[in-house]
Amino acid sequence: MRQTIKLLLLPVAAMIAIGWCHSANQGRGEPPVADSTQPVLVIAEHRAARLDALRELQPMLQQRLGVQLRIVEYPAPPQDYFTKLVTELRAGNAPDVFSIPRDLQVDDLAAAGYLADLTQDLQAWPGYASMPELVRQLSRASFNEKSYVVPSIVAVEQLYYRHDLLTQAGISTAQPKDWQDLLARSRQIKQQLGQFPLLIPAGLTWGMGSYTEGFRYLLASFSGYQLLTSDNRYALRDPAVAKAFDFYHTLVSEQLMPVAPLLNPEPWVIPKYEMFPKGQLLITTCGSWCKTFDWGPGSRNPIANVDDAVRTWRFPSADGAEPFALASVVYAWAVNAHSRKPELARALALLMGDNDVALAYAKRLGNVPARLDAAQHPKFAELGAMTADHALLPQARALRSTVGANAMMAGVARATEAVLIGKVDGAGAQQLLLQYVSHVLGEDTVGQRATSLTDPAASALAQAEGKEQQQEAQ
Repeated sequence: MRQTIKLLLLPVAAMIAIGWCHSANQGRGEPPVADSTQPVLVIAEHRAARLDALRELQPMLQQRLGVQLRIVEYPAPPQDYFTKLVTELRAGNAPDVFSIPRDLQVDDLAAAGYLADLTQDLQAWPGYASMPELVRQLSRASFNEKSYVVPSIVAVEQLYYRHDLLTQAGISTAQPKDWQDLLARSRQIKQQLGQFPLLIPAGLTWGMGSYTEGFRYLLASFSGYQLLTSDNRYALRDPAVAKAFDFYHTLVSEQLMPVAPLLNPEPWVIPKYEMFPKGQLLITTCGSWCKTFDWGPGSRNPIANVDDAVRTWRFPSADGAEPFALASVVYAWAVNAHSRKPELARALALLMGDNDVALAYAKRLGNVPARLDAAQHPKFAELGAMTADHALLPQARALRSTVGANAMMAGVARATEAVLIGKVDGAGAQQLLLQYVSHVLGEDTVGQRATSLTDPAASALAQAEGKEQQQEAQ
């Protein structure tokens, strides 16, 4: 398993060739340590808002732990950050503590042996009891159910819509009950306003976002569906997968979603940062960060009175279940399995899950604390409208992934691209996804078809295929 993961991560390690691998004490430019009698811990961080939060917290963290923190600034783009992190982990000179930008990355890093096992630390930590079970699950690796990260902040993701413009046009802003209700509303928007109604990210250039900000919503719409089978394989043969791709196919064929911008190098720029503020796009998937970064006062094209003009719907289900919000751990802290100060590093990681720390980050990044008891913190009200997102955590849905998540997401990006350009329908896209994931990860990583859909025909088909497989085996 460990060797397999190192091979999967090999492409990012190729960045060594352009000089990203260096010794732990070169090119970092940190100020000299003020108190040489205190131990030094190295912590990695990236992006301006996150660095600002960490630097603000640095004196408190140092005082509570009795250490000097050396902050290492990593490249800002998430993929560049992850590339550098893996490069230094492979070289054996990574920081003691570092952030994991997405829970989807935990399994690969843990299976490669890069992360310290924090299971006992978390179970003994008072903050763990205040985390919803969903958040706890996302801190664990699916292949062994051990915890490797301390969740800090969580993204709560829903549909964001232009409440001001729909109200002005006399179009209902009531919560859509299911997919058909959302499609009917979208068709009405197109007919009355002549604009694109809905955006669900897709395509090659959106990368992992085609899954995290797009396809994941559709899969989670089936209340009985989980991305992983009971034996920890990807459940990509499930009928839910084809139906999710079919939803894309409907949006594209009826021109309910802008396609041309999604084929650009930066596909999010035009629809989310230009069309949505201008009212040329009325509904989009997004998360609790969007009113801060995408359309807030400091954004590229701010929307006036954004908290009232832009409101949220929970994502409608496909099978008649209640609409839902998605949750993903977008910021968790891990300990280098080979840290020279493992006990102090573990203490620091747990401290990074403290509500004081989480709120400092949440306010700057537009996400919410991972702990429910943050609602009793004196500074919780400073999150403003995000307090409502935080209240959704206990009922939110999530899809756990396993080893090879990057390949699975790349497969989704390729399959949705084929739908965008009119090459395949839902069934064809599912086959493309299966072929890609089976080729990259191996056929044994894809489980047999599940029957999550309450569709008698689908169940009968699955049973028939199972009998055929048994007969062939005999």
